[in-house]
Parts: sequence; C-alpha cells; structure tokens
Amino acid sequence: MENQTIQSKLLDFVLLERDELSESNIRRMFELMEQSYDYVNYETFLHDLGNKNYVGLLFDNFRTIQGFTTFGINPKGTGRAGYSIIFSGDTVISPLHWGTQEMMRGWATSVGKIMSTDTTKTWYWFLLSKGHRTYMYLPLFFHEYYPSLYQPENPLLKSIIDETASKLYGQYYRPDETVIVFKDKMGELKPSLAQSTFEKQNKPHVRFFLHKNPGFYKGDELVCLADLRPDNIRGYGKKYILEGMEQTFNVDESK
Repeated sequence: MENQTIQSKLLDFVLLERDELSESNIRRMFELMEQSYDYVNYETFLHDLGNKNYVGLLFDNFRTIQGFTTFGINPKGTGRAGYSIIFSGDTVISPLHWGTQEMMRGWATSVGKIMSTDTTKTWYWFLLSKGHRTYMYLPLFFHEYYPSLYQPENPLLKSIIDETASKLYGQYYRPDETVIVFKDKMGELKPSLAQSTFEKQNKPHVRFFLHKNPGFYKGDELVCLADLRPDNIRGYGKKYILEGMEQTFNVDESK
C-alpha cells in the first residue's frame, strides 16, 4: 500500500499497513505506551498489534514517531452482513504533543478511506476507553453514541457492543457494566494521568465516564460504540471523513 500522508506544520500523519512497520517503528510505539501506562508488556503489545490491519503514525519534523493509533477491520469475525466494525486499538500521543488535532484529522480521514470500500454497509467505531481523554472523542465528534450521558438507552448500539465485545474478550467482558475487566494487569494509566481524570470530574462527561468505569485507574476499559454515518458526526470530523471517502483505498481484512 502506498503510504497515505497528511501533513501539518509540526506533525505528519501516515497510514500504513501493519506489515509495513519496521522493528524500530514498533519499538518506538511501545516506548510511547510505556510513557503513559504501567504494566505494559512488549509481547502482549505485539500480539495485539498482530490483530490489527492498519496503523496511523504521527511523525515530527525529525521523523520521530510522536503518536500512533491502530485499526482493526471486523476482527475475529465481528461485523455482520449489514454492518462492519472498525476497532480502534491503542491510541497514544506523546505528552509533548497533547492538544494536536493531527491525530483526529488523520484518524477521521483514514476511517473515511476504509468506509469507502463498501458504502452499502453501516460502519461502526468500536473503541475501548481506559481514560477520559479517549472517551471525550465521543461527545466532541458524535451526535449519537453509547454509552452517553444524554442518551442513556440505545438498544441497537448496546446489542452490537455486547456481541462484539463478547467475541473479542469473552469472559472478561461484563455486559451489565459495559466494561472489560482483565484478570491480570494489562496496562494501567500512570498515576499522574489517572489523577488528572479525578481532577476533571466537575465536567459532566468526565463525571459520567467515572460513573461508568470507576476502575479505569486499574486498567478497566469502558466499551464504546458510535455510528460512523457522516450525518452522525460533528464539525471537522465529518469534513475529514467525507474527504477520506472520496479517496481510493483497498482494505485487506486478512491481516
């Protein structure tokens, strides 16, 4: 696959097939994980990465990776005849570049490219939120999503979450709570990052996240889902997804 590059003044977002990653790329990605999380294991990281199809990398002007996100297309047979799943795995940005919009822009354009491969289906974004920063992408960029502070009931999205999370995580998924709780430590936010979530609990969406995932600081993950129809997406997110849908792209689900 020809590299798909989105340029900005400080960072470039590059979309690669997973197999295009070099060993140094992967080592740097894991290094970024270690900056934000405790109890991360390189072998587990490699295993999770092996289940993804594509990786988006944020490069600085010195070609150093400063962030990454991963994409899995219908992993482990998820999705159905009428819809497909885009699973966002680990997403990490170096603290030096917190606040950049390039990850959102690159992610949205990449999602649009993936969606363009089959416009007859509904596409859903399946993501796991270990912290409030990830969860906040939902109210910022979507009208309808689950779980939501202002839309507490959504049987369709909840049923897709239950089916998908059960296939991917089995006994570790707790449908009554919509949370994944691992038996062993699989990555916890650094205490300073977890503390910043508690300090922001006066904000409604952060308080809701804490209510839904009180064990986030131990590595528990809130399972979330959003419909990726352009009319369900707010602001610039919609613009970038539509731009991506206009580009030619081939999805390989075999990876």
